[in-house]
Amino acid sequence: MMICALWLAMTQVQHPAVRGTVTSVETGLGLGYTIVTLYPGGAKRFSDADGAFTFDISSAGTYVLSVRQIGYAPLDTQVVVQADTATVVNVALHRLAIELPPVIVAALPCTAPGAPDSNDAALLGVFGQLQENARRYELMRTSYPFRYDLEIAERTVNQRGDTGKPTRWKLHFSSRDTRPYQVGRVIEPAWGPWKNPMGTHLIHDTDLEDLGNERFIANHCFRLAGTDTIGGEALLRIDFEPATRIASADMAGSAYLDPQTFQVRYTRPGLHDPSDPSSTIWARSFSSPGLEASHRGYRSRIRCR
Repeated sequence: MMICALWLAMTQVQHPAVRGTVTSVETGLGLGYTIVTLYPGGAKRFSDADGAFTFDISSAGTYVLSVRQIGYAPLDTQVVVQADTATVVNVALHRLAIELPPVIVAALPCTAPGAPDSNDAALLGVFGQLQENARRYELMRTSYPFRYDLEIAERTVNQRGDTGKPTRWKLHFSSRDTRPYQVGRVIEPAWGPWKNPMGTHLIHDTDLEDLGNERFIANHCFRLAGTDTIGGEALLRIDFEPATRIASADMAGSAYLDPQTFQVRYTRPGLHDPSDPSSTIWARSFSSPGLEASHRGYRSRIRCR
């Protein structure tokens, strides 16, 4: 028994590790569910509710620890890991402060799509927080896979206003049922759980997965529209629209962020027709504060307003 216990203790320290805690400079409290990534290798995870994290690694050497939390300035730090030991790295993040200049919203053609450059610090800061929201959603989706059902009810209404008995059916989804953005594929034949013999077509409306997609960013322009009010609440608004070179229907719209936490609260996706810009169809989706993303609008019919 003693020999087995000693052997187990020895094997536990043979592998180096990186562990630590992420805290707020302003409060000294742990920042729960911070995204922590270790390079090289790109191992990525959330810190726990108190901000603690651990990486077990295969060999000693020099690593870079990347720490990201919505509403805080990002931080990258170099870590030298010794063999047979756990290297402790405690990281303190500063609250992010973005100063918004007076904003003039103008309808300009999107001729130079892509991520904003450094000439507009406010736009770059808000865009960076939009990306952090997208990264958190992606890590949540892959770290905590889930399934859900969607029940659809279809009812026929005649000219007199009489309705028939509704027909109901269920579709079964999982967090793996996703199709990344691609130019020319915003409207497409039904696929996966949506597929049916009636030849249904789907409209892909914008969600956080798209706003963090490199292909989506490369084909859209982003503009800071200042603050906007929804339901009596002042929110930061960032608009996006497809490049003028895109000849097919594509996504346009706005994302609304909390000005204190920089958490995405709403998205207002639209379907942009390059042949008739005035025909854009708008909808609005809600992002749950707990999940910071919502599947409810994904691959669904856009509600006209």
